[in-house]
Amino acid sequence: MAEGKIKHVFPGGNTPQGFFSYYDYVIPIDATRIFLLKGGPGVGKSTFMKKIGQAMVDQGFDVEHHHCSSDPHSLDGLVIPSLNTALIDGTSPHIVDPKHPGCVDEILNLGEFWDESKLINNKAEIVSCTREIGKRFQRAYRMLRAAKAVYDDWEAANGEAMDYKIANQKTTAIIEKIFGGVTSVGQGKNRKLFASAITPIGPVNYIDSISADIKHRYIITGFPGTGKATLLAKAADTAITKGLDIETYYCPLDPLKIEHIIIPALDTAVLTSTPPHNLSLDNTTPVIDMNECLNPVITRQLDAVTAYDRTAFWEFFDKAGAYIKEAKKLHDELETYYVPNIAFSSVDALRKITLARIAGFATK
Repeated sequence: MAEGKIKHVFPGGNTPQGFFSYYDYVIPIDATRIFLLKGGPGVGKSTFMKKIGQAMVDQGFDVEHHHCSSDPHSLDGLVIPSLNTALIDGTSPHIVDPKHPGCVDEILNLGEFWDESKLINNKAEIVSCTREIGKRFQRAYRMLRAAKAVYDDWEAANGEAMDYKIANQKTTAIIEKIFGGVTSVGQGKNRKLFASAITPIGPVNYIDSISADIKHRYIITGFPGTGKATLLAKAADTAITKGLDIETYYCPLDPLKIEHIIIPALDTAVLTSTPPHNLSLDNTTPVIDMNECLNPVITRQLDAVTAYDRTAFWEFFDKAGAYIKEAKKLHDELETYYVPNIAFSSVDALRKITLARIAGFATK
């Protein structure tokens, strides 16, 4: 039996708006089963999901790893698409509660397996550490808001040099190339996630994972403010109005702005290649360079503005990452108060029972 494949995504992210969640799009609310994992740090939620995921991959099932933006080595969710089943970390900052208790959602409380009496002995340290983690994230989000403000100025400067007639022509041409001949058949669905994140180890992306095996890869390049997001938004709207289901992946710096689109029915991906996620341009269909829409005379006149914005942006962006890294270090410290006081044999027993139940869905 061939092994299944693993797809990597982020269901939420650290953004200028704070932690921003697309958890409602991890799996449809009418799923076969959604297991919501509860319990504090260090109780083994991520390991629980990873081991179940690997067991399903070994059985030939494709799975999705939904990574944690505050620790990309950790999972916040696991989806087995063919079984319409998911396991989701339902704890802060992405608190998820049952929408259809019993018939779809159920809570697996790993907190049942800790020794509460021993945790109480470390109450002051746990409370203090948790408070400090919150402070680091708030500082990170303030730095990201500052970075976003500078980025907006960078976009506006380039906008002054834009020839929107050329931008519209490029957009129309690519829309026609992708959707020409596709007839409308109702309203498509849009699944929203992140392919990249601002993490303790720097910017991380899974763009190669979401576009693996896609035949047609359109790569959009260009400076801030050159119309990339507008092109992507129009492509997404066109797909949906033509009845095509899509996956849209959003920008951590602006979680309402589309960065990438996957259109499975057309075997097509429309991807943005910009720092910090520059993509290989090999095996692409065309590359659409939106910098060709810039008036070089005006661009040169604004060189000092864009140079300052670029430098200031990365300074704030990197400082935000440093605070997130500090938060991760404190979170690792917090886990040391929990890990020694967890009955992991009981957690493992629950995992085996849960795996058997999930495997049973394949026979129904």
